[in-house]
Order: sequence, then structure tokens, then C-alpha cells
Amino acid sequence: MKKIAMALALTVLPIQSVHADDRQVVNVPSEIKAMFLEEMRGHLDNLNEITLALSAGDFEAAAFVAKNKMGFGHSMREILVNQGMHEAEIDAFMKRMREKHGPGQGRGMGRFMPEELTMMGQEFHMAAENFAEVASSVQSPPTPEDYKNVFTALSETIDVCSACHSTFRVE
Repeated sequence: MKKIAMALALTVLPIQSVHADDRQVVNVPSEIKAMFLEEMRGHLDNLNEITLALSAGDFEAAAFVAKNKMGFGHSMREILVNQGMHEAEIDAFMKRMREKHGPGQGRGMGRFMPEELTMMGQEFHMAAENFAEVASSVQSPPTPEDYKNVFTALSETIDVCSACHSTFRVE
């Protein structure tokens, strides 16, 4: 038994050192880390919701998820949706808030992150909003070009996720 354990250790340990995690470490308070990782898992769920909507041909539902759960101010948008506000009302409210307070109020998790990570987060939100616009523009019946544009925009969103997760790790 000891020989098996030793052989296993000798084969696993070199593999671990070859695959060292060289991503940039982002140190944040533990409660922020928990919230941040929960949000990342939520975005995976959102991407799943989007792909299911697209597979059903429901471009509006896919756009709604991207805009309201992944775009700029998505946390506020979710609160307003849960309060029963319609999308046009939410858009008007968000516009008034941006005009009154500027593009961001610095209350999100970005205030705990390095600038490079914050910028990547902004790219993610922009890509999600772009996807929402592209998906919303699809007419019925959708054309092959519509599908190409929608999946290209979705891929651009996922590319930002991949780049960020390849660059940073939160501790």
C-alpha cells in the first residue's frame, strides 16, 4: 500500500509543479471574495440561460438575460425587475441615474479590484450589452446571418470571461 501511495505521489507532484498557477493574485476581504465568486457562478448560470433561450429561438429572452443580469448596473436592474418594473421603465430609470450620478457610483465589487481587473469587468459588461443589442435586433424568422451575428456576439462575451479567468485569481 505504501508503495502505491509513493508511486502516486511521485507521478502527481511533478504534474502539479508543471501546472503552477501563474495568474495574478487579487487579494480581497473574504466576504468580497465570496460575493465575487458567487457572481461569477451566476454569470455561468446566465450564459446557460442564454444558450437555452437561443436553442429555443427566443432571442428576446436571451437579450433580456444579458442586459438585465450581465450588463452595466445589472444588480440594480434585477432589483427593479423583481419590483415589477417594465424594461422601458428600467431603461429610463437607469438613464436618469447615469445622468445624475455618472457612469458608475463606485459601489460595486470593482472598488476592491486592481484597475486591470476592473477594466476587464467593464469589457465583460459592454460585451454582454452588445450581445443584448444584437439578439434584440433579430427579426422573425431569423436568418443564418442573424444566427452568425448572435453567436459571434455571445462568443465575444465568453472570450472576456476566459481572458479574465486566465489572468486573475481571487484570494
